[in-house]
Amino acid sequence: MNIVVVDAAHLAGEADFPELDVPKYGWQQFPALAPAELAERCWRSDAIVAIDTPIDRQVITKAFKLALIVAAGDDYSHIDRAAAAERGITVCHIPGADPADAAQAAHICTQVVATIAAYLRGAPINVAGA
Repeated sequence: MNIVVVDAAHLAGEADFPELDVPKYGWQQFPALAPAELAERCWRSDAIVAIDTPIDRQVITKAFKLALIVAAGDDYSHIDRAAAAERGITVCHIPGADPADAAQAAHICTQVVATIAAYLRGAPINVAGA
């Protein structure tokens, strides 16, 4: 499982994600990626975490292993859900969470990891639009 956080610096407060409780995974965390860098950094990702960086059709198409996209906050309008649906990719978010509120940073980080863990157990939570 390869997980890429594409815009950790867009989270007000510290982006301190707890460890994922799975036997083996890779975690890459970038402060921010320019649009031209997204596809290159995410092409072999199983999961992408994005606070507000657009995850568009191009990124989704090039990420051949992609199975999960997590919007790190309540808003998931920056994710091309139609492109994700075409590929059978699950899109989740953190309901009620505001990444611009520094007081919510720890909650958001914990919920992102919980959302990924639930997906890996086969019981996705916080599915966008559900």
